Amino acid sequence: MSDPTPVTDPAEFARFGVTGGWSFAIRHRVRWSECDPYRHANHRAYFEWFEEVRNQYLERLGLTFRPDLPGPVMAETNLRYRRPLAYGDEILVTARTVRLGRTSLDMEYAAWRDGLVAEGRAALILIINETGAKVPIWPDLRARIRDIEAAAGNTPQQRA
Repeated sequence: MSDPTPVTDPAEFARFGVTGGWSFAIRHRVRWSECDPYRHANHRAYFEWFEEVRNQYLERLGLTFRPDLPGPVMAETNLRYRRPLAYGDEILVTARTVRLGRTSLDMEYAAWRDGLVAEGRAALILIINETGAKVPIWPDLRARIRDIEAAAGNTPQQRA
């Protein structure tokens, strides 16, 4: 189960072999229900871990997931597996924003256990949930994203 408390201790990042500037992280232990008959973490579990870290990251920035408010929807995602994980493995799942557009943002994710085990990317679009209309990223949300990323040494690219 994921630990809902964000990880901020640099020693924890080092313990999992994290490299690069990651602005947000949560711990997770691979559950039996996430594994195939060979005890390997199933491919769909990685997407769920990345969804969990993304949602916690966005909630920390002040987004709420309500149908009557603007929120993010997935436009595109990908995932690259580097090494297998197994039942009981403890991992650190990280997230960061790497690009800010007018109505969209790109995020990167990674799972770590003695170094990188998987990495992914997603393009998100902010919409009005009831109508599907795109919504510009409002200035204070943009500022909060820049601030959380700057604290990790990152500067999200700006799309023209």
